[in-house]
Amino acid sequence: MTAEREAPKEAILIVDDVEANLIALEAQLGTLNCEIVRARSGNEALRLLLKQDFAVILLDVQMPEMDGYEVARLARENQATREVPIVFVTAMHESEESVLHGYGSGAIDFLFKPINPRILRGKVQVFLELAASRRRLLDEIAAHEKTVSELEAFSYSVSHDLRAPLRPIDGFCAVLLEDHGAVLDDKARNYLERVRAAARRMGTLIDDLLALSKVSHGAVLRRPFDLVPVLNAIVSQLREAEPERLVDIVIPPTLEVRADRRLLEIALENLIRNAWKFTRDRSPARIEIGAVGESEVAYFVQDNGVGFDPAFAGRLFQPFQRLHRVQDFEGTGIGLAIVNRVIVRHGGRIWAESSLGNGARFSFTLEPRSSPRS
Repeated sequence: MTAEREAPKEAILIVDDVEANLIALEAQLGTLNCEIVRARSGNEALRLLLKQDFAVILLDVQMPEMDGYEVARLARENQATREVPIVFVTAMHESEESVLHGYGSGAIDFLFKPINPRILRGKVQVFLELAASRRRLLDEIAAHEKTVSELEAFSYSVSHDLRAPLRPIDGFCAVLLEDHGAVLDDKARNYLERVRAAARRMGTLIDDLLALSKVSHGAVLRRPFDLVPVLNAIVSQLREAEPERLVDIVIPPTLEVRADRRLLEIALENLIRNAWKFTRDRSPARIEIGAVGESEVAYFVQDNGVGFDPAFAGRLFQPFQRLHRVQDFEGTGIGLAIVNRVIVRHGGRIWAESSLGNGARFSFTLEPRSSPRS
């Protein structure tokens, strides 16, 4: 049986220019399960902070060359060390001015000498537990990301490999129908057509799974651009494929976004194709694309199609979820999952509003709520 790997000890940094004070602090903290690292000056403390992670710093205020206030200020200014908790340990007289100065330089607490050892250990223990919890959380996040990445790679590999046998299945069925169709009865020909249709549907499903996998990888390259040319190109493709359809499509003169152009084009193509598909039986059919809002801009694709039951809106963005029969509307149930993945990778959110027979409106943002627009 393999023994579990022992978790690393959290470390604390004690900083004082007087050796006796360091020895006293170390003795008072000796019962805690942690690594204690000493620094005898402000400069040494800053060097150690850049080399190692610490759960907390116990920092003397009065030191030559660089006092504790300056050490705390410099630590807070450095991106790599700004989050380390700092507790001042000092023999200075407790005053409002000294406390305000300490908090202003970045400390989160003060301990005035003589120090009660139980209070010291209690405070340090809290920081040790917080650091251990943070480390476990980061480890779990890293493990989760690795698992997700492996699953996506596996999905891509399997989907890619599944395409190979589909081509000969469809091809041999076509050859049988062409070369021997005359000697087959209607039932046999129907079976072969159904096999071909199933193979083509499986091929479409695999293509969609590969598309879902692709939008999950690679960096999101945000750039400002006008979305209107992208929208016009998508609409032109739809009109060329079905020139007999009359669909009123409303697009604003300009629609500025800041996003990954490739990913957003994939998402919008899925949304607009959905709107085009589900307005098939509408006369006149209408699709509108635009944006609303100022502090948070929400982009939308709205149609007057068949709509859906709002009770099932939460299922829309999950893979393979369909709210309409395949016999009525073609599709694999992957398209909206792809859209959702693109929006989530931008840090945005997506939602849908509809009712049966009254069209649908899909809205999405491209920035987290708290992010200022640039």
